[in-house]
Amino acid sequence: MNLTNSSFLCLDIGTYAVYGIGNIIKEARIIKSFQYSVKSKDTVFAIKSVVDEIEKQLKTHFDSAFVTANFGEAKYIRHTQETNWNTEHLINSTDLRSQISKIKTPEDFYALHIIPMVYGTPTQPHMKINNLPINHIDTSLKSVFGVICYEWARTNAIKEIMRKAHIKPIGFMDSCFLQNEVFRTKNEKNIFIDLGAGWTTVSLWGNRGPLFFKKIKFGQDDITQIIAEKSNLSIAEADNLKISFGDAISDINDAYTPIAVGTEYFGLNRDCITNVMNEKLLWLISTIKNDIQQHIEQYKPTKIILSGGGGAINNIEIILEDVFHLPIEKKNNFASVEALSKYIWESQLPERNNYLQRNYFNFEKIFKIFHRKKTSKPITKIMPSSLCFNMRDFSTYMLFNSANLGVIHIDIMDGFYVNRVAGSIKELAEIRTKTNAHLHVHLMTESPTIWATDALNAGADTVIISTNTVGVKDALKIIKTNGKRCGIALNPETSVNILKPIIKDIDEIMIMAVKPGAAGQQFDNQVLKKISILDKTRKKYKLHFVISVDGGINPDTAKLCWKAGADALVSGSYLSSATDFPLAVQNLSENLKTSASKAEILSILSDMVEPGQRLMEKMYKELGISSEVYKF
Repeated sequence: MNLTNSSFLCLDIGTYAVYGIGNIIKEARIIKSFQYSVKSKDTVFAIKSVVDEIEKQLKTHFDSAFVTANFGEAKYIRHTQETNWNTEHLINSTDLRSQISKIKTPEDFYALHIIPMVYGTPTQPHMKINNLPINHIDTSLKSVFGVICYEWARTNAIKEIMRKAHIKPIGFMDSCFLQNEVFRTKNEKNIFIDLGAGWTTVSLWGNRGPLFFKKIKFGQDDITQIIAEKSNLSIAEADNLKISFGDAISDINDAYTPIAVGTEYFGLNRDCITNVMNEKLLWLISTIKNDIQQHIEQYKPTKIILSGGGGAINNIEIILEDVFHLPIEKKNNFASVEALSKYIWESQLPERNNYLQRNYFNFEKIFKIFHRKKTSKPITKIMPSSLCFNMRDFSTYMLFNSANLGVIHIDIMDGFYVNRVAGSIKELAEIRTKTNAHLHVHLMTESPTIWATDALNAGADTVIISTNTVGVKDALKIIKTNGKRCGIALNPETSVNILKPIIKDIDEIMIMAVKPGAAGQQFDNQVLKKISILDKTRKKYKLHFVISVDGGINPDTAKLCWKAGADALVSGSYLSSATDFPLAVQNLSENLKTSASKAEILSILSDMVEPGQRLMEKMYKELGISSEVYKF
């Protein structure tokens, strides 16, 4: 969905009515909405009429829509699947897809919604359902899915109706699923009763999904039909009188109260409508109660959410409260399409936040490890070091992809800054041709301005400059001018106080936990204090640099770094010697800090100010750092 200048349409296609909502989007916000409905037995006409009016009001054009509808008969199944491995296994998305692919639906039905309800492993029998078990290590995975199935024939009929109306369906969704997602109170269990025209749908939902789901082949049309037959009326007349004069609570005076004096209905009293309607209505409510009573006793729902055309019957909520002894929340006829519209919009929340962050807050470089192009997979905050891998072998990149690594760390040494020559601009350029990963380049070189320019031209996305070299400020400026990330590497013996003149201008501070120049060295625990100081500094003064650590990284030292406040780790020797590469990455990543909530992040961003010189002086004074300015 385009979040700059776009729109989207939602339709609820019922048996005799169509409800629609159109939304106009600008700058990741809905700036205008309009809803409209048309009652008609001609569904194609109703769809066209609704769309035409919404287009007229919003001054836009729709050729597609998200759809909820009367999909006909439904069947609900619970599918349990268990996968076992001979040894410890790193669970991945392929394992989940494999389990889902084995779900069998009834003949002539398809799965409209597959809802994960339970994940469990031997070490974690009851995982939180909002956390996928991906990247969890265990010997087996047991999953329970709730599956809402609908008939192919009815859905295909709706597709054909929409084709005739010249509207393409983007996707179909069940109304009870939508109302649960939007209207159910969090951490509560709610019953949803939809008194539709052709079907009555009853469901019970909790945080884990549907606990009960059933469609009863009896709806408001059946009641209307009986009224028409017993009162010698047409279907249209009976439906009109049911809506106008029907009441779920019968009155003794109904037998003596005419429906409308001086009309063609002379001689018909209210009991001609209410007695027939209430007899069937009470039977329907009793059927619902018998079907769901066991689940009410087991799960103890807190309220009933009522929707559908039957929800408009006078005093229907009083009858339901009396039968179920639960509060009733009535929704209007637009409830399902409103839930669909809100669900679609809320599903775009990550994209909306990303858009706002890119355009207003430059948020990405504050809280994420960066990547060259967007991917649907989360990027692990572990960077493999090119020094320890054969970067000419294409299988190396496949190995990185197997562990979902989206950033590659590349060291370049000129033989002057450190007593070794390794890596090169040519090698960097070759790596760029083989991968779309984010290339994170550390220049252990003299003359950083020259090397930085060459690295950018060769495809670097982040360039880290070493301290104690001439021209650091100029090199940082070159990197920023080219729209790339810039950073400073602090050697083990280098104090953080040299960062004072530039700390507010850099994207990253890379802490060297070993002496630069060689792989396989022992981790220097003294750098942990440095990480902690920098982490406290940025939190207190709302600075935006990322803290990375390079050198001596293994599972034990990784835990210390995460705890101290690191955001990313570079690993070479440990990863290159691992027999199970994805598992080795997981061993480094499993203690990642919990990320801030979106609300917390936005709160930080809204308060962010660029620290002035006086504030910086105060910061260094409180941290006990020398105020002497290091001369670059």
